[in-house]
Amino acid sequence: MLCKSLAGNDVEMLIVTNFASSPEAISHRKAVILTSRIHPGESNASLIMNGVIDYLISDEEKADFLRNTFVFKIIPMLNPDGVIVGNYRCSLIGADLNRQWVGPSSKQYPVLYHTKLMMKKTLESRDIFFFCDFHGHSTKRNVFMYGNN
Repeated sequence: MLCKSLAGNDVEMLIVTNFASSPEAISHRKAVILTSRIHPGESNASLIMNGVIDYLISDEEKADFLRNTFVFKIIPMLNPDGVIVGNYRCSLIGADLNRQWVGPSSKQYPVLYHTKLMMKKTLESRDIFFFCDFHGHSTKRNVFMYGNN
């Protein structure tokens, strides 16, 4: 469990890697951090995340390579409170969590606060190779990506 949400719901974090490796081998792996469902109405993001998790834990040769190369830290649902109460874009307090990443309060936005804390603690022991937050979109089709330089 990463933390409790504002309403006291569990926010789970899944860690996927090859745990049968030596501790030294695991310590040299870079992290890949994947998050999803910050907007409750984007249920398609959960569908994609479910497929990613299923693939990463599969017997596929490339999935085995990924588990031997990276430590995946996955938070499948960043906004469980909004999902539970049926919101489309907002948290329990009516805020778009995707606009609260800069300096999130541990009281108002505990999930974002603890996600950022997890990332900072991750950087103390390993580099973060890639971070991706899965979304759906109301007008875009197929696969697309927004990013920074």
